[in-house]
Amino acid sequence: MKDTTSGVSPDVSTTATAVTISPTPTSANDSPTAPAVTTTTTATTTTAGERPYHAKRPHRKSRTGCTNCKKRKVKCDEGRPSCRTCTARRETCVYLTFEKRRSPSSSPDVSSASLAVSLSEDLSPHSAPGTVSSQPLFLPGGRDELDMRLLWFYTAATYASFSTGPLKERSVDVILKVNIVQHAFEHPFLMNCVLGLSAMHANHLGVRSLGVTHAHEVLYRSRAFETYRKAVAAADPATYPALLATSLLLCGLSTHMFRGEDARPLAILDWMIIWMGIGEIIRVTRVTTVSKSGISALFWRPPVDYEASARHVPSYLLFMLTSVKPTDPEYPLVQSYYTALRLLGSLYRELTNGGFHPGLMLRIITFPTYLPKEVVDAARARRPRALIIVAHWLAWVKFQIFPCWWIQGISDYEIPNLCAAAGPEWLHLLRVPLAAVRVNNDKDLARLFLDDPNWEPPLRSPNDCTECLPATPESERELAIRAARGENFDNEVEDSHQDQIPRAARIEDVSIKDEDLGQKQLQLGLCV
Repeated sequence: MKDTTSGVSPDVSTTATAVTISPTPTSANDSPTAPAVTTTTTATTTTAGERPYHAKRPHRKSRTGCTNCKKRKVKCDEGRPSCRTCTARRETCVYLTFEKRRSPSSSPDVSSASLAVSLSEDLSPHSAPGTVSSQPLFLPGGRDELDMRLLWFYTAATYASFSTGPLKERSVDVILKVNIVQHAFEHPFLMNCVLGLSAMHANHLGVRSLGVTHAHEVLYRSRAFETYRKAVAAADPATYPALLATSLLLCGLSTHMFRGEDARPLAILDWMIIWMGIGEIIRVTRVTTVSKSGISALFWRPPVDYEASARHVPSYLLFMLTSVKPTDPEYPLVQSYYTALRLLGSLYRELTNGGFHPGLMLRIITFPTYLPKEVVDAARARRPRALIIVAHWLAWVKFQIFPCWWIQGISDYEIPNLCAAAGPEWLHLLRVPLAAVRVNNDKDLARLFLDDPNWEPPLRSPNDCTECLPATPESERELAIRAARGENFDNEVEDSHQDQIPRAARIEDVSIKDEDLGQKQLQLGLCV
């Protein structure tokens, strides 16, 4: 007799039992009762050679999950930058790119969006591990949310750090906000510099809402310098305009060497080398290449009338050079020192004739780009007269005509270091820079420099101040649109500035023997 309890015949139906537990509703006055238990028996019939069918539990499918979860056929929680599964397994979380199709009912004015490829490790410095996003983030390829916040902060605030002041011609502002950003998306080294400068500015102002920490600032800065060095070594002509823009922004980014735990004495001498690097890049860059890039107006500088400026140099500084004897180790540098003093005299001349004018601040900022290389090398070699010239320039940097956050505090930190390096026997020539450290008012600084306790800024007629009027929002929007279209402002900038420069001054500036090719191009604003 066949034993029917020892096995199941393939022709016999199998039975599955499901137990469902549901709470019994109660009112506010009723005491809670035990949940009701319902037993449901479902029979599934199979025939020989067929697999039994099991109904799947209802669930929401993950259609935009990461590739690792799709390969393992597990549900992805779509967390950004790394999903929970990849975080637990310490794997790189990769989200594929897909295009979001427009529904027929959508408005024709709304363009289709796309998701970028986001490669993020679980140790990413930009977000905490295990962060869950309710929907995918729409970000440009290779950039995360913090990058976009910093880029917005640059276009909203940081760009003004390199503006030429409230001039009527504001094409420089548009170049900083539009053209520089366009180049940054094409060249990672420029983007890293922009983001690093923005992170540094946000931390300087104490803006915590961006989520930028000191570690982020250091990371962006190291990336900027590393990628910049690689781009310089590659020497690709297609990157020269972006390299030129990066060299300018690095002058602000590198000022970390004057602050906090990174501060070190006499770092100003290395910083001046960075300024001179702008001329080195211009030397190997074709002027037409930079002009077509739309950023040449950034590098326009007011010309220097060396003959007129020489009459404004303080007499005690001139005596410092006339007393140099042929046996002095600095005697071969006297001519370079005279050039540096005439550049310094241009600051005294601008202050005397124009007062607190935007052109004065532009001359102060661009002073290192005019300075002969021999003077900077002598200062790095701790030559006393070269250190005295640098200390006097730093005293002018204290002016807050148009405050620039990345140069604030440099003078107060470095002037005492320069005086200590020069030695006590030279302190009588450093009286003015040391006194400037204790002054924080622009008018008092001017009176100190001009040695006139009753000095007052000269009155300017309304006709002379038309160039200082700020641009209207409409004109700035028009410039932004023109920049986005790729129009060039170089001819307009050249015409507006050439009208303000006497012809004799322009000829003298071009014929100066100790100005190299890069400095000449800088001086003419690359508009030749």
